[in-house]
Amino acid sequence: MLQHTQQKTLPSKNTLTHFLAVTCVAATFSTMSTPAFALGSAFDKDRGGSVFIMSNQPDANEILVYKRSKQGQLTFLHGQTTPTGGEGAGDNAPADPLGSQNSLTYDKNSQSLIAVNAGDNTISVIKVGDFGVRLSVTDNVPSGGSLPVSTAVNEGNVYVLNAGGEGTLTTFSLQNGKLIERSRVSLGLEEGATEVPFNNVFTPGQVGVDALNQHVIIVNGAGQEILTIDLNAQGIPVGEFTSTATPGVVPFAFSTTRFGTTVVAEAGSGSVTSFSSTNSDNTLTPVSQLVPLDQAAACWVVIHDNGFGYVSNTLSDSISSFSVDRLGGVSLLESVAATTAAAPTDMTFAGDQQFLYSLDAAAGVISAFSVNQTNGALTLVEREDTLLPAQGIQGIASFDR
Repeated sequence: MLQHTQQKTLPSKNTLTHFLAVTCVAATFSTMSTPAFALGSAFDKDRGGSVFIMSNQPDANEILVYKRSKQGQLTFLHGQTTPTGGEGAGDNAPADPLGSQNSLTYDKNSQSLIAVNAGDNTISVIKVGDFGVRLSVTDNVPSGGSLPVSTAVNEGNVYVLNAGGEGTLTTFSLQNGKLIERSRVSLGLEEGATEVPFNNVFTPGQVGVDALNQHVIIVNGAGQEILTIDLNAQGIPVGEFTSTATPGVVPFAFSTTRFGTTVVAEAGSGSVTSFSSTNSDNTLTPVSQLVPLDQAAACWVVIHDNGFGYVSNTLSDSISSFSVDRLGGVSLLESVAATTAAAPTDMTFAGDQQFLYSLDAAAGVISAFSVNQTNGALTLVEREDTLLPAQGIQGIASFDR
């Protein structure tokens, strides 16, 4: 049973479903301050790389490969598209079928992509060649639950968030390109759908690991909460989940700083809230609450090592920028740091964080931006057509040579 640190009156399911029908789920249609902990750069060493996106199509999920130049431009490699061996859930909702962040992740240590196949409840491991071009599937296994939507890789372990049913956190070890299941933990949520189509509003949306590698974090928009659970020395979840209520409506996704702050994007409130590192009782303490972005449907969020972050606003077709200091204080930098094509969703950094790529799902476009390493300003490099259907695409990751 979950331990609730706060109790709040939540909006009805009908209210939230209506709200998100025109925001994250189906959005088919200043002066910059210097961050508090800027780092030096080594961008002269950039040799280019690759950007990958996931088709998430129900007939066959595939990974598309784009060669990245040192200037951040993308070139689609037609002959390198690689089936994952599983089925996607692209017919579940127009712009955001999985309702999640990190449905496709890249693990530098194993040089592998981890992809969810929500259409057939499997997870795929795809080896990336030394030049980031040639892909090969090394494993495809059951996800340990229903409707896998998000993954995180940490110290040789892969954590899979299954959004269906009561919700399941499955832990695998990744060894020589193979996944070996190590544990399953129920999230204890209200029983939900176990097959496509499913309600991607009232499901958990992202899994991750804190900066100290001591806890798994899951954001659950349905419960308006963040769930945390301890990790033992082997990286296996132990004990029970603890719940911390979020100040904003519909917490959608999160990112963590290297100093331990967790920043959550709150889609229903158009805001972000930061939380300090996990307390001894596994709860999280808000630092900056409900920082307004003045945009609609603040959904996906990423944080740069130099202390600034970005939120994709799915309904506003924009990206907002903010700064976060060492203690977790958040300040809005630019409400509209960049404009995108229709319905920006997942984002990824590349080139040692000198570039930011936004997957604009409703348009089937990747927007590429260069990142000013001092103040976080974004400059458009190009927009690349994915040549994919405008419905169903989800997931983006990158590889640096």
